Amino acid sequence: MSGSTSNNIIGSGSDSIVLNLSEDQAQGVDAQFTVNVDGQQIGGLQTVTASHSAGQDETFTFLGDFAPGPHNVTVTFANNFLYPGTSGDRNLYVDNVTYDGQTVSNTTTPIYVSPLFPPNSTSGDYFGNAVYSVNDTTPLAGNGSPTTTPGPVAIGSGPDTLVLNMAEDAYNGDAQFTVAVDGQQIGGTQTTSAIVSQGQQQEFDVAGNFGPGNHTVTVTFLNDLIGAFYPAGTPGLPATGGPWAVDTTDRNLYVMGASLDGGAQPSTSAVPWELSGDGSYSFDVTAGSTPGAGVSAASSNTATITPATVAGTTSGSTASSGLTFVAPTTTTTTTASTTTAATTDTTPTVATTVAAATVPTPTVAAATTSATDTTTTASAAGSGHSWWNYHQNTGGGWFHHG
Repeated sequence: MSGSTSNNIIGSGSDSIVLNLSEDQAQGVDAQFTVNVDGQQIGGLQTVTASHSAGQDETFTFLGDFAPGPHNVTVTFANNFLYPGTSGDRNLYVDNVTYDGQTVSNTTTPIYVSPLFPPNSTSGDYFGNAVYSVNDTTPLAGNGSPTTTPGPVAIGSGPDTLVLNMAEDAYNGDAQFTVAVDGQQIGGTQTTSAIVSQGQQQEFDVAGNFGPGNHTVTVTFLNDLIGAFYPAGTPGLPATGGPWAVDTTDRNLYVMGASLDGGAQPSTSAVPWELSGDGSYSFDVTAGSTPGAGVSAASSNTATITPATVAGTTSGSTASSGLTFVAPTTTTTTTASTTTAATTDTTPTVATTVAAATVPTPTVAAATTSATDTTTTASAAGSGHSWWNYHQNTGGGWFHHG
């Protein structure tokens, strides 16, 4: 694209990830995003101001010391906006990617959706990201790159380890929870500070003497909080079923993935899953044959980036195949997942405009497709827009039922 704007430099180190990005602004607010390498976020939330429709792009350079070998670079769209009865459709576009001066992708990858998962998404899991595979061929110059992703937490003791990946929507404090295996609580109250809209996950290594076979894991959300509700009559809200909580003032908890002694992840109908109200969520795991498998070596909030992949069952994954959420004050068991075909952009033209001050930024579900480049594969969650998505009594992508 033409009209490149200023270069934003984040971090320090000998390796560089250079992104050219553009946006569709909505309601006077620009698109925001994060970048992580192998599941570890680099820097904080970034803002794009270059207009996609005007042919502009903006350069962001992320520096670090990444080990030789393969890495996954993930760009996550944090603040999607598409709301019925208002004007505007905020989107993010990754126009070009290079790694250490080598072209990774020169094809525009649009990201039309921010992270949204069942049960709030009735049409599947949307990670709201584009993932690029790169290969580092340079010697490691430093001791690794610092990350803003919260580090792993160790709980309990024993020969077996449940690796539990958690995240949250923070509001006036972080989400708190407990973990039980086969009805027995392990450790005390836990707190996660990994922000789901920024593509983060936090690893909790739960140790115990669980043994082989199948086991039931129960996560209990303890401190749900809603700070504000949409006014009655807000355009696009359902006429019944309220009140509807503003998504940006609603604390929620997410179970992003789990593995016991290196065993397989639970089914995609089980995790990831959102708990949008206080209560418990249970799912089954099957023990593998490698106690301690998948446990991160680091144990603090200054964990370093490693060449581990973010796909499959690897700790810190942002590219696994499913996420889901739970209804308030209930105990939920897993159900079969459903698959929805990809959709194209069906955004309608609306005549009514609501002032930005009265419509806080929500998120919206969209379909998932893959775009292939000659040097990498970029999978973007959302090649088209869904109109809107709400879920009575369980919460919605834009507004949660209180």
